[in-house]
Amino acid sequence: MILPHRKPSLRGLFESKGNLKELITVINDFLKYEMDISILPSGNAGLYMASYILKSFEKKKCENILVPDMGGWRGFLEYPKMFKFNVVKLKTNLGVVDPSTLEDVLRKNDIYALFLTTLGGYLVRQPMEEIKKVCEDMDVILVEDASGGVGGACGYGDIVVCSTGSPKIINCEYGGFIGINKKIGDLLRDNGKIDELKSLLKAFKVMNIYGLMKEEALNARKTYRRLVEYCNILKEELEGAYFRGKEGVCVFVEHEDPREVSKRVNEVIKLDNGKSFITKCPIYERILKKGIVLEMKKVDIHSLSTEDVYDIIDTLKKIL
Repeated sequence: MILPHRKPSLRGLFESKGNLKELITVINDFLKYEMDISILPSGNAGLYMASYILKSFEKKKCENILVPDMGGWRGFLEYPKMFKFNVVKLKTNLGVVDPSTLEDVLRKNDIYALFLTTLGGYLVRQPMEEIKKVCEDMDVILVEDASGGVGGACGYGDIVVCSTGSPKIINCEYGGFIGINKKIGDLLRDNGKIDELKSLLKAFKVMNIYGLMKEEALNARKTYRRLVEYCNILKEELEGAYFRGKEGVCVFVEHEDPREVSKRVNEVIKLDNGKSFITKCPIYERILKKGIVLEMKKVDIHSLSTEDVYDIIDTLKKIL
């Protein structure tokens, strides 16, 4: 079985150059709170800039950054350390943060900021509303990586970063953005760092693909909803699938021999660009359990019918 891989919008490719202000308007439309948006060459650049911004404020007693123990992005572990922050891992429920215990963790560990993905491991949505309230009450800065959650409820962070590389919801094969809310903007001004930030952002020169990014962003809600719909079908039908009834854009299926089952799936289900349809686990970026992740976000979801999804299920049932 050959599945079509995610490709950027054809209209966006034909009209790749565009107006930056129009793009920012579209991005802000799907974020929970309005942000001051800057376009960057990658999501990793966004995480670097987020760490730089945190270090720009007046020296605090706490230098601790909290990150999930699984389901985060590798950059959560790397970029804060470049700025001499201490990275503390938060025990989660398979990547999902429990808001009822978060306040106690923040207090006991003297946390300055929490780095979190909107979707834990692309598999399940975090309770972002509750997490945001706890962080506000505790005066902890929330840094949200919305790459997998764009098109759903996202944009709760004080700082929001997003990759628009491939294969993401906004799928441009390049780029990303960072957004800061008024609270962060005011802190930067109070510390005399706003001009320094603007100068640094100029170093991250980005080619004009604002038209492509805008077109992909306009499709984000439709793309996200379709991914969630198809992933829910897979979770209902496949034994060993996790997070039934929860929003996700990929599907984890538990298996005692990830290496062998990965090999067998790769033999019968392939993407037309030659890349694998699955990710072997345990892995920090997804989940620390034995099994495989069906990377539905890699598939050209708008070319896939419900019947195609059931064909995938029938094929997988013979293997799993």
